[in-house]
Amino acid sequence: MTFRAKLLQTILALVVVTTAASLLLVQRQNAAVFQTVVDRLFEEQMRTFQKTQELPLQASRAKARRLAQSVRLFAALEEGDPDLVYRVAGDELRTDVDDFAFFRLLDAQGKLIPPGEEGRAGAFDGQNLTGEWLPRGKPAQEVDFGFVATKDGAVFRMVAASITHFDETVGFLILGQPMPPDTSILVAGQLIGEGIPQALRAPLMARAGNAGRFEADGVEHRFTRFRLNAGSSYPPADWISVFSMAELGAQQRALLLRIVLTGVAALLLAALASVALSRQLSRPVSDLVKAAQSVRAGDYDVNLPPTRTFELNNLGSAFNEMAAGLALRDRYHSVLQQVTDPRVAEELVAGRVKLGGELREVSVIFCDIRGYTALSAGRDPVEVIEILNAHMTALTNIVQKHLGVINQFAGDAIMVLFGAPKSYGNDAENAVRCAWEMMQERERLNRNAKEPLRIGIGVSTGHVVAGCIGAESRSDYTVVGEKVNLAARLCSAAIAGQILVDAETRTKTSTLGTFEPLEPLTLKGFAQPVPAFRVKNVQLSTDEGETLS
Repeated sequence: MTFRAKLLQTILALVVVTTAASLLLVQRQNAAVFQTVVDRLFEEQMRTFQKTQELPLQASRAKARRLAQSVRLFAALEEGDPDLVYRVAGDELRTDVDDFAFFRLLDAQGKLIPPGEEGRAGAFDGQNLTGEWLPRGKPAQEVDFGFVATKDGAVFRMVAASITHFDETVGFLILGQPMPPDTSILVAGQLIGEGIPQALRAPLMARAGNAGRFEADGVEHRFTRFRLNAGSSYPPADWISVFSMAELGAQQRALLLRIVLTGVAALLLAALASVALSRQLSRPVSDLVKAAQSVRAGDYDVNLPPTRTFELNNLGSAFNEMAAGLALRDRYHSVLQQVTDPRVAEELVAGRVKLGGELREVSVIFCDIRGYTALSAGRDPVEVIEILNAHMTALTNIVQKHLGVINQFAGDAIMVLFGAPKSYGNDAENAVRCAWEMMQERERLNRNAKEPLRIGIGVSTGHVVAGCIGAESRSDYTVVGEKVNLAARLCSAAIAGQILVDAETRTKTSTLGTFEPLEPLTLKGFAQPVPAFRVKNVQLSTDEGETLS
């Protein structure tokens, strides 16, 4: 995909994401506001209902309490004359009879005392009730109240009070008040009232809880319930209110349409702007891509032309400087690899070599040719160089195979490091294996060589100082210390075809092969005789195939 296409795609994607995020955010905020409005509406409806019902309920309770304490009513109940009972109760309630639809009296066993014919008790057919006058046979408290439905779909609030005389219950008083028809009340599993349409009742009744949501005819609705008679002897009755969310849905759809139209317009404008911008940016970026591909292929001879865009112009200049720097570094690296070991070159280029020197544990190999002076005497120097190069090339391959670092070539001698500038673990074992294979390789070459060469090898292990040594303008990476001198002296002491190692090397590689202890050697530069061991055979690693001895 081209840069221009990617830029266009990115800008359009940003517009789409921004539009979608805006739509989601606004929809959520709108839904939250609508939810708050609905919650407040429910609360207001509940407060209004409670206020309109509280005063009549309090008045009815007071009347029931006063009548239940009437001595005349107690005496009438004692006589057992229904007409007298209702006449006395009617006289007691004569100023309040219009505050409720009817009243009824029950005997001490909770059975209805039939009202008289004069109608002072109010017209109400008790057979029309779907429940009982007093469900538990007595009120749950001094003055109890509850709700009872009728078969014709009306709801009455029943206020019940015990009629007592000297702590003896002689009957019960029931006051009935009709509830407004536009109030929806759930009583005894029956939803009564005109406040909730019939189409909503079935899905509403299927929902549990005091508040929630349900769907009817594809429209979401919210509902809330409130218990009206908690702790009453009458069946639980709940006031229910339902609110349609259709208006919210309509608002959300209208909002969606507006945001989509705005998003489409923004997409068109963004497309036009991105096309214009991509034309200005695509050519410099394309040139930069081609130049980067050339650099990746190793061609550092690139030069980006200046552009009219300030940032891209700075980028092009920086890229040109980088390419020039890479070209110079590549030339330095090539030269460096020719004059030093590749691993040292890599560490130097990477800046991981401490120029001031560091203490490291290494294994050092010295190897030189026996009888080199006689070999070179009277020979053409070119021929001598060819012999040495062939010899050193073979040994170098073995050194690199065993992760060694060739520190220097000195005439016919070669100095190899293991553990500096980087340790690969088991440096002493790598050094002994390398020395052994160098000796075996030299013997193999001698079988077909016009001029057989015999070599001796010395190996020592211990701490040395490693770093770049020399002048500020010219230095070499090397190691110095007693162990370096010891390896050189062991090499000098070894006869042709012999590998000598010090005690430290032998200790670290004791399981690698067979070592023959020698009489301590008196070496130049060492005050005391030095223990030395001759390597008789070495177990090479599995991938090298065999034990050579």
